[in-house]
Amino acid sequence: MHKTSDVFGVRSLLIESYIERPTVDELFSAALKDKNQVIVYGSSKQGKTSLTLKHLDPSQYVKVECSPQTRTIDIYRSILRQSNITYFESNTQGISFEISSNLNAGVKVKVPFVGEASLGASDADKKTQSDTSKELYIEYNLELAQDVSELLKKKEINKFIVLENFHYLSLEVQESLAYDLRVFQDLGVIFIVLGIWREANRLVQFNGDLLDRVTEVPVEPWTDGDFIKVIEKGSALLKVNFSNVMKDLINSTFDSVGVLQELCKQCCIAAGVNETATKEVFITQDHLSTALEIKSGEYGGRHIRNFESFVDITRKTSNQSGKPSLAFPYYFINLLLTTDLTNIENGLSRSSLLIGIRKIHHRPDDVRSGDLGAFLHNITQHQINKRIQPPFVDYDRGSKLLKIIDSSLYFFLRHCDREGILADIPHPVTDNSDDLLSDLDDDEAEQSPSGK
Repeated sequence: MHKTSDVFGVRSLLIESYIERPTVDELFSAALKDKNQVIVYGSSKQGKTSLTLKHLDPSQYVKVECSPQTRTIDIYRSILRQSNITYFESNTQGISFEISSNLNAGVKVKVPFVGEASLGASDADKKTQSDTSKELYIEYNLELAQDVSELLKKKEINKFIVLENFHYLSLEVQESLAYDLRVFQDLGVIFIVLGIWREANRLVQFNGDLLDRVTEVPVEPWTDGDFIKVIEKGSALLKVNFSNVMKDLINSTFDSVGVLQELCKQCCIAAGVNETATKEVFITQDHLSTALEIKSGEYGGRHIRNFESFVDITRKTSNQSGKPSLAFPYYFINLLLTTDLTNIENGLSRSSLLIGIRKIHHRPDDVRSGDLGAFLHNITQHQINKRIQPPFVDYDRGSKLLKIIDSSLYFFLRHCDREGILADIPHPVTDNSDDLLSDLDDDEAEQSPSGK
């Protein structure tokens, strides 16, 4: 007996209709043995987490959930805590030390080791407070990848380190980790980085030394044949038959396995199948229509809020700002809601965005390529600042293409009233022709035209 929610849908646990794809699963399995750092990337809800759950037992890895506030030191502290490594911060009360090591300044911790009195005094702390313990304390700097690696090896921790939602980290932290990954790889500590983006070599752009030291595993694309296998595997477990709606169902997914999973689940629920049926149940067009309506409503509410947060314009005149605002967020959403979906699926080039925004902008002569470049380069961080999770678009600096990375957005744009949504978003020019300034950071829309 299988529950529908265990067979179909999107969740944090491995779904029972998961299928292995040679181009993805075999590449990932091989990457785990190559001792290279592993980068798993693709749009949201396209199977990145499921891939790790399928091929790794929980005992084989330590998982760190990244957030916009996460720093490298937070990641390393979490790794130590989850590895049950006891350590003391330098300012721990009740214990004092004479530091004999000549280490660089940083976040230093003291780690107890038992029965290692033979270590040289130059590497150990001389304890100056009486203690009944026979432990020897050694100092490590948690801001140095080499120190963290040495500590893990000394404590015989040989697990993979999974970094979930790497894309939420600030660009500064991503760049810092890109350099640290080179050190970790040399010392045999292997990270599995999961991120929402669609271009290759994202981390290599931060650190060229990672070239040939990382194995990248893209989870896209999904083919119609893959989707048929997912549906058939789940159908066998629940005793349902999708043959009458198979083609329409797959066409409604826009190549998103997450959307497919959710539509299959809602079809089964509409047919009254909440667990394995006693006899075969046929899914009808009515069931699919119900599923499409439910998911359109669910996705619609979230994406409309995302658009509103993305624009988030408040009145501020050019005199107040000291510089007229170009309101790029508004005009970008305007293009997204008016551009042909085929062009959006292929990615929007920087040049086409520049032409499109100039056509609809209230001050077209002021729209310069450099200003648009500054906006595009910071578009992911802007979404994070606005608490848009996951981000729905990302700009690839290499190809100069803007791509949708939330796989449910295509579904939403196909089924929503795009004109109605656009009409509800405040225009950047009021009746008095006062500019409305987008709530961007200083380094975004208001940057100088020298941005590339």
